[in-house]
Amino acid sequence: MKHALVIGGTGMLSEVVLELLKKYEKVSVIARSSSGFENLKALALHNAGKINSLKFDYCNYTALRDSINQAVMEHGSISLAVSWIHSTAPLAPVVAAKTLNDFEEHCDFFELLGSTYSDPLVNSSGISPGFGAFSNISYHKIVLGFITEMNNSRWLSNNEIARGVIDALENNLDETIIGVVKPWDKRP
Repeated sequence: MKHALVIGGTGMLSEVVLELLKKYEKVSVIARSSSGFENLKALALHNAGKINSLKFDYCNYTALRDSINQAVMEHGSISLAVSWIHSTAPLAPVVAAKTLNDFEEHCDFFELLGSTYSDPLVNSSGISPGFGAFSNISYHKIVLGFITEMNNSRWLSNNEIARGVIDALENNLDETIIGVVKPWDKRP
């Protein structure tokens, strides 16, 4: 069975989940909000039954590991993971990747990172090195930037983010920047 995982998939990544539902037999989605799942299922229409809703806070690393394990046991190996995790749970992406790696099946793991990843005053080099230890994980990085328009700048819309993520997934890109991150002093 083709099975994907989206961590943080009921908000700005809803469109990504909808796209994955066209290609995967099951899409496990982790989010905290019941209303988010209701909205996502309403958008999914006839594909709503392909969503495996995993409602919990990914700050709880034990629940994250156990939920991923349960999803794999019920729906098969996960070959694609998309992760949008806030800085309140800095170890969650590595916990998720380690859990997926332990199943000894290959998984493409796409991690979304906020624009501060590109801040020239912040050393962000330590964000992803832990993924190199996982032989069954191919790590992909997606950095969310901003849009410059004439003399102004703005943050990305959910639609722009979703289109950029879908492009990165379809083209299996190792590193993607959605929008721009330079010049840094022009960010909104």
